Amino acid sequence: MRFLLNNFWLKILALVMGLLVWIHVATEKTYTYQLKLPVTRVDLKVHNTLAAQPPESLTVIVSAKGKSLLQSGWRDQGIRINASKLVAGEYFLNLTPDNTALISSSKNLRLDEIVSPTPIDLNIDVESKAELPVIPDITVTPDDGYAVAGKIEVTPPNVVVTGAKSIVRTLDAVYTQQRELGTVRNSVTLTVPLVPPKGLAMNLDPDSVTLTVPVVPVRTRVYDRLPVAVFNAPPGRSITPNPSSLRVELSGPPEQIDLLNRNALTVSVDFRQRNAATGMAPVKIDCPAGFRVKKSSADSVRLLSSADARSGN
Repeated sequence: MRFLLNNFWLKILALVMGLLVWIHVATEKTYTYQLKLPVTRVDLKVHNTLAAQPPESLTVIVSAKGKSLLQSGWRDQGIRINASKLVAGEYFLNLTPDNTALISSSKNLRLDEIVSPTPIDLNIDVESKAELPVIPDITVTPDDGYAVAGKIEVTPPNVVVTGAKSIVRTLDAVYTQQRELGTVRNSVTLTVPLVPPKGLAMNLDPDSVTLTVPVVPVRTRVYDRLPVAVFNAPPGRSITPNPSSLRVELSGPPEQIDLLNRNALTVSVDFRQRNAATGMAPVKIDCPAGFRVKKSSADSVRLLSSADARSGN
């Protein structure tokens, strides 16, 4: 037992050096390895773009030294497919090491074979641009006594969309991300990102816009003797609402409400909502966007048919 302890540290050092030599020899050896790598790049002709998503990953066989296999950076960089000689069109492309390569340029790595999928569908389109209007997707609920005055201002009003021609030509507008503002008393200015159109590699310039929402104190205006219209009356029956007209108090932006014609308001009842026992039906008042019905002289009216009128009911 004592001989084991003689020159103990020298023996430990020899063991460590032997282990290091073994690791060096093992990691310098070239191995063949099958694994799945992400497709991170597809090279195309200038002014071409992809119209459909290529495969997210490929199963391949690579040759690499042990040191390289222990590293993960080259795996994350993934694979590049070279389609730079192809014009716009749909292809059934057979993948080989001639048109497929590792992104990593390490001399200790080599792509030997593409296992699957091969071939792949590749849809190449011409890159196109279009200047399109921006439509704000925003809901503003002003506080009581306030209203949105006029249209929401969008700056810039148009943006440039770049992408596959087959997709760009189907677009007529670009929308902002949805926003909701409540209990607003003052005009609001905010920057809102745009929603990229559906499709691969669709770019927007700029990718956000500024929205200005004008909010002002409301003014109230009274509209007298607005006639009540009856919808969905039974065929062949004369239906008369009682009362036949209402007084409606409307609130809205001062400059707009002064110009609002009474013909823009509709007071109506639906005969199908008539209570059979009482003959009453709820009143519906429609007004343009940006205005609010503050109150009316009645919430419901009695619907009288010609038979009801003769019987005195």
